Amino acid sequence: MPIIDKDVPEAMSIPSATLRKFSGSRVDPYTRYVAYRLFRDLNISIQGQRNINNALSNLPVYVSVAPGEKLSFGWGLSNVIRDQAVHEGSYEHLAMMIALGESFHEPYGARVLMALANAAAGPEDVTPHFNQWTATLHGCNGIFATSDFGLLVEDYLQIDPYATVYPVARVKSIDDVFPPSMIAEALRALMRVTKGEEKHVALVGSAIISWFAAIAEWLCDLRIVVYQKDGKELRVTHPDQQPQVTLVFVPEAGINASFEPWKPTEPAVQDSSLIDRTYSATLHTTRFGGRVAWQSLLPRVFGKSFHHLDHDESKAFGTMIGSAARMFEGLAHGKGHEEHDQLVSVQNQSNTASYGAGLIETITNWLPELRRFQGRMERSLKLSREDASASYVENLTKIRRACHCGICTSKDEVEKDKEGIPPAHGYCLAALVEMVISLGLVLARMAVSARLFPTRSGVYSFYQSQVSRRMEARGLHWTMHFKLVYGNVWNAPDAVRLQNSVQIFAGSRPEKDLPENLVALSHEGCCAYFMDLEKRMKSSSDRPQVRLIRVVPGGINVGEKVFDRACMGPVAEADPDDPWEDITYEHLPEPLFFK
Repeated sequence: MPIIDKDVPEAMSIPSATLRKFSGSRVDPYTRYVAYRLFRDLNISIQGQRNINNALSNLPVYVSVAPGEKLSFGWGLSNVIRDQAVHEGSYEHLAMMIALGESFHEPYGARVLMALANAAAGPEDVTPHFNQWTATLHGCNGIFATSDFGLLVEDYLQIDPYATVYPVARVKSIDDVFPPSMIAEALRALMRVTKGEEKHVALVGSAIISWFAAIAEWLCDLRIVVYQKDGKELRVTHPDQQPQVTLVFVPEAGINASFEPWKPTEPAVQDSSLIDRTYSATLHTTRFGGRVAWQSLLPRVFGKSFHHLDHDESKAFGTMIGSAARMFEGLAHGKGHEEHDQLVSVQNQSNTASYGAGLIETITNWLPELRRFQGRMERSLKLSREDASASYVENLTKIRRACHCGICTSKDEVEKDKEGIPPAHGYCLAALVEMVISLGLVLARMAVSARLFPTRSGVYSFYQSQVSRRMEARGLHWTMHFKLVYGNVWNAPDAVRLQNSVQIFAGSRPEKDLPENLVALSHEGCCAYFMDLEKRMKSSSDRPQVRLIRVVPGGINVGEKVFDRACMGPVAEADPDDPWEDITYEHLPEPLFFK
């Protein structure tokens, strides 16, 4: 059946105010209408409508003192998503585009939408361009960021008993593992059940079926049963009723849909232990996923590797964090080791949450699973700077010996075929401790919107950044190692700080249009900006020594227009054929340049 058929009226009217808002968000109305036609058979349940309404009713926005809502962050009050005309008819297309953006990178989500449109198109249909799909997805991405949807995806991902590891050398893109047409076909199969054409569908695949499970439960309230390959039941939502969706986790990457009853091919295995349920033995180095609550972030994302630190190496783990906090305390007061002069940062003195007892409190407040080590961490604060440095090196050495992987082993000791290879339990223990310390330094100067949790892929990519720096530092004196491993978060320039903040909550790291005078950054449904933009700033000297960052779902709003970048003052070496728009604000010392 074509996308545009006989039941489509020849003419449709759009209020001029709505059309203006569509333009402000760079959303093409025809592309949105094609999405509406593609997902009209999804039939969201009453509970699903409540979930969407709750998400739409609680969209955060932070408005500056600029009059007329001319500068706000998050979901602006004039954003097209708040326009009543957009919500007339149904939520199906909007919900599906938001869900795609929540768990996948926007370009991949756009390729899935394009594959759906191409599969449904008739000979006379005009399908949107890829860039139009990307812009439409971008215009609504982040709406589910503070809802339970991402947490539910993660809950299903946690029960997957099989490893999902993508070798970087062989897998350059998620498309190599999950072609967009594969996801599109599975969605079309699911919609045959929601439409009533089929009574049941079986989706057999790897970790990616976690996202389909969340769609089926959170949006459609379907009856679901989940198995692993050998027939062991992992979850059932309606125990006394016949399932409408059977989900089967298998080790092989991919997803297949069938309307035939599914039967196991192997005998069931024993139940997993309490340790296995708490510290997953399964590796999920996925390039998609859900959101992870703070109180369970480390065991959920790093599983058995964190269990090694949490139990076997707990003394060295806690002492190393405490020693690092003591070292940063010296650096903040300008009393660091003479070879750390480039890390001395007296401007950080006012931000007590980033060193000493404050850093330990920051880490344990955000990551409460580490509170039982707090006493051991704080004991290291009593050490002199020299003793703290020696303690840091000593305990790092202990953790490296316990891990002994191709990431933390010195160049002259590692076997050539194990270069850069993590340990059998999945993650380098030394890099993991350094990631925890770096994460604490990033969070020490950040305020996060309520119920906005990190993405699994964001935390994993932050860990991978630490691995890259650790590999670069191997073989160097420990003082140079310390600089390379922590310099990107301790004394980071403003643009890098904004990058780091967005990376954790959006799941990927923006790499384009990042001038030195960047003050606000929006990327894939997540916005990070300096909070002093909200209030009056008479001159540049009024800026605090350590500028606090706020992270919120949404974008940078100037009335109806939505931007992804904002700079304080002109952008050096800007491309004249791709200009930045400048606006002067009375409460700011210089104009803001937007893009």
